[in-house]
Amino acid sequence: MADAHGNDRTDERELQGATGGEDVIDDRIIEEGAIVLRGYVIERINTADPAMHVSPMDLGGTANEADDPHFKEVVDQLLKIAEELNRNAELQHLINTVQANCAQEVFMTVAKSIFSDGINWGRVVALFHLAYQLIYKALTQNHFEIIKNIISWVLQFIREHISAWIRQQGGWAGVMHSVSRWRTVSIVAAVAFITAVVYWRRTR
Repeated sequence: MADAHGNDRTDERELQGATGGEDVIDDRIIEEGAIVLRGYVIERINTADPAMHVSPMDLGGTANEADDPHFKEVVDQLLKIAEELNRNAELQHLINTVQANCAQEVFMTVAKSIFSDGINWGRVVALFHLAYQLIYKALTQNHFEIIKNIISWVLQFIREHISAWIRQQGGWAGVMHSVSRWRTVSIVAAVAFITAVVYWRRTR
């Protein structure tokens, strides 16, 4: 369902419905999501710190998984959406308050807050943005054992809360159809992310 601004929205019942009923979890969404997430994280790290060489295998993937043009296109589109998040100084400041070695409960609380009132591709990117920042921190702080946990948490959240929505968009390729409004959804995602982190800081 779309709101007045053209953003894809999902009410609470639809969000919960992603875990059962007619919305049977599609393992392919999760498998592809893992490849897309790793590709997104690697591209962001390559941009932020070219001297840091990270491979899909370092993040629990396979050596050639990112060579598929389909996944490259999806990752490129997610990176375009992320550009707006990168320019949000308040967001960048607030995200630094979430520690790389945070507990799963903390991660899930922030993730749920991002999607508390709807789902769109901008919010999916905000989730990936959180994962990237935590993984980058883990790499720079030598918390290597945490990296695969973070990826696992993201995939668990996708499976339990947003895989049905992604399937309704036609899979991960659905992000390619949001080109005309990526700036809008990314701004909404930035606001949602800031709200989520503020909520976490107040309740921890």
